[in-house]
Amino acid sequence: MWEKPTPDQQEMTARFMEKSDSCEEFEVGNYAAKGIIYERDQYWNKTATISNNTSDLMCSGGLDTQTPPYVAESIFRALEGDNKELVSFDYIPHSSLGSSFMVDGDQESSTCGIKLLASYIMDDGDLKRLNRTCLDEMPPFSLTIPLELMHSFMRTDDTYDGIYKTSLSIERPQGMGY
Repeated sequence: MWEKPTPDQQEMTARFMEKSDSCEEFEVGNYAAKGIIYERDQYWNKTATISNNTSDLMCSGGLDTQTPPYVAESIFRALEGDNKELVSFDYIPHSSLGSSFMVDGDQESSTCGIKLLASYIMDDGDLKRLNRTCLDEMPPFSLTIPLELMHSFMRTDDTYDGIYKTSLSIERPQGMGY
């Protein structure tokens, strides 16, 4: 996966700065666009303040590898003001609004994240009136793999200790994004 010995910084920089002859045949030229660079203004490096007539609702997924929970917690703590709430979904990946399904294994079911957002909007951002009931109605965390997935992807009845069976279906399940 990685060459040994590891090249030094100078060698690595040279590799990424090198203009390959193979690229010349495509005649794409040099990338001469200017970067997207914003001049620093009065908001640069400032902590956001929640004004008296607004609120902030944040959602975070405990299994989010793109924006890990510690990032949401850090931003939440940095927000100045008291009218704020961070809802943490322990077993939800990135995009907690779209991934917090109310029915286990049913990606067409409604999500708790959307229900929270709808309540937040309908209650004009009043966090005291936020309907949080869906948090208690979410299915428990499960590593159980649906039988149709075991059959189609692994051709077994038991993912963890099963025997490979050529007789099992290799058709991909419908409606599961596969």
